[in-house]
Amino acid sequence: MPNIETAKKIIELCGSHQPEAAEVFLRSSVATTVEVKDQKVDAFDRARGMGAGLRVLVGGRMGFAFTTDFSESALTALAEAAMANAQSTAVDPFQSLEAHPAGDVLPVAIYDADMVNLSEQEKIKGVMAMEREAFAVDAKIKRIRKASGSFSSSETIILNTRGAEVSYQGTACSASIEVVAEDSGESQAGWNFDVNRFYRNLDMNNVGRRAAHRALDLLGAKSIESVKAPVILDAPVAEEFLGLIAQGLSAENVQKKKSLLAGKLDQQVLSSSLSISDNGLLEGGMATAPSDDEGVPMQKKSVIEKGRLTLFLHNVYTAKKDKTASTGNGMRAGFKGVPGVGITNFHIEPGTQSLDELLKSAGTGLYVTEVMGAHTANPISGDFSVGATGFWIEKGKRAYPVREITIAGNVLELMKNVIAVGKDLRFFGRIGSPSLLVKELSIGGK
Repeated sequence: MPNIETAKKIIELCGSHQPEAAEVFLRSSVATTVEVKDQKVDAFDRARGMGAGLRVLVGGRMGFAFTTDFSESALTALAEAAMANAQSTAVDPFQSLEAHPAGDVLPVAIYDADMVNLSEQEKIKGVMAMEREAFAVDAKIKRIRKASGSFSSSETIILNTRGAEVSYQGTACSASIEVVAEDSGESQAGWNFDVNRFYRNLDMNNVGRRAAHRALDLLGAKSIESVKAPVILDAPVAEEFLGLIAQGLSAENVQKKKSLLAGKLDQQVLSSSLSISDNGLLEGGMATAPSDDEGVPMQKKSVIEKGRLTLFLHNVYTAKKDKTASTGNGMRAGFKGVPGVGITNFHIEPGTQSLDELLKSAGTGLYVTEVMGAHTANPISGDFSVGATGFWIEKGKRAYPVREITIAGNVLELMKNVIAVGKDLRFFGRIGSPSLLVKELSIGGK
């Protein structure tokens, strides 16, 4: 298994080529995925991944290469390839590698030894129990399209010639299920999902029950007339729209003029009810780590304060280009790529109102529990038109389920019109949101 000594060996092999700086990013991982159907294992996959990415800086040129072979000859070839690739790239004055970080690299609790030691049979039993719980909610739950669980562990090592040295282990587990409820010839699907760093905090049974209730609640759904009305975005729906805001906060996108927030620093861009943080040190967060993928210490940043845009997210390259410091947002998809700009634990700070209180405040309107096609929204203009399902609200309560409708608008205008924020903050991977009450939105119906 590669370790810190392997990373040092790669750096040593680069030395004979005399680069200005060199950096090794090493990651190994083990992942298990279980799929169950009708209390039988439908699929079982166990995968191992291991490799190293090497960046070298030569005369203002950055070279990159990677390998999955850790033999002496392969590591020698890796160093040679990175140096050769540097010679074929253009000189870029903003290329740089992180010097020894000025701040502390703080320890974080993101590794669950109990999950790593979980037997394959216990993993299968957990997914089977989730399926049983969904069926047990009501006899109208007739089918389960897919029930799955995933369990992974990884080790990351970052080492460079400028003093950065970071090593840490992490784990993650998730559960998802899609069920179908049927009644009087009608069928409705319900889906639910959860993810956690620690297996003890992953309530798989509750995931099954929530999915079943979602499907049952939509039986008898109908369309409505087109109207403009108050809209409540359920937390998972608000999270999808928040993803568009996250793209706009990337300094890389701003510099490439691909951001809907370009030129708006220090301006009021969202409702004063909204504050958004990017917190790489959030306890148990899926993106929590001691450092980003360039060795810059993780930190908590307030990117939008009461609707005002306070900063963009940077990696080392974009920071140098803007003559500022990296915010610890240098992220890689893995050892096969170089760092871009990415979010850590990106979320809207929760408010104080319960969902029932938001419904009461809405009076008459739409409670959206699912949208289809949010990925088709324009990331630069922020315009969107998506399919939606949910519930019509009357007298501050859910009146009946609705489907075959659309909601349309602009994501910045939508977020400017948020008048209340729920306290039900929930994360879906790296992005989290509570439920949001929007003053008014265009709803397309029959």
